Amino acid sequence: MVEYLAQAHESEFPEEWYELGRADHFWFQWRLAATLRQVAAVGLARDRPLRVLDVGAGGGVLREQLERHTSWTIDIADLNGPALAQARPGRGRILCYDVLRPHADLVGAYDVVLLFDVLEHIEARRPFLEATLRHVKPDGHFLLNVPAWQFLYSAYDVAAGHVLRYRKATLAAEMGGTDFDILDMRYWGMSMVPLLLLRKWLVRAAGSNNDCIRQGFQPPGPFVHGALRAVARGEAALWRRPPLGSSLLLAARRRRPSAPAGA
Repeated sequence: MVEYLAQAHESEFPEEWYELGRADHFWFQWRLAATLRQVAAVGLARDRPLRVLDVGAGGGVLREQLERHTSWTIDIADLNGPALAQARPGRGRILCYDVLRPHADLVGAYDVVLLFDVLEHIEARRPFLEATLRHVKPDGHFLLNVPAWQFLYSAYDVAAGHVLRYRKATLAAEMGGTDFDILDMRYWGMSMVPLLLLRKWLVRAAGSNNDCIRQGFQPPGPFVHGALRAVARGEAALWRRPPLGSSLLLAARRRRPSAPAGA
């Protein structure tokens, strides 16, 4: 059941994304595999009951996947009421919640905060990012995923509401001036780069945003979907850290406040 800590907003995000965005989609499985590798690399324990907040979670696909592979309790938060209503029950709460209007009992309350495929949608990114980061405990972790490389920006990105795509330098700059230390950044989906260049050409003539999302995200049949899953597995076996990719993951840890002088 959705807990309303804020008023749900009408979303301009294409509804088609939520229909197509299922846990068995090859892209979500690829993102999960890359995330679990990064989690291991930065020493985050998957067997501990960490308290986690997934900001901008939509229908909770990431929560569904991660709770299968960890002992974490993941609260999901979004302002899109219809998307939250689609979320399956998990160990954590389902919150209609605005991080820009924080609740005191949630600030600094989480061992891990997730912000996956959200930041690229935000025009005023700094206030939103700072508000999100305030929910992490000292010594807690922040995990982020964004689309990579501006040369891949296309009509699909416009339809999806992406303001920009990132590379490591621009993503590190977003974290500059915060009380977080970047532990790891890694690209994933290198094999997707030629496909995204092809998509850039194919979706130019797509009609509505929903048509563009469907054409640009849904594989054309089970054979292609299976082939893309195989490509994802092959890339993971060959390159633990691809030199580029269609997406970029970041892991950071919040510093503990400095002790007062003479304490």
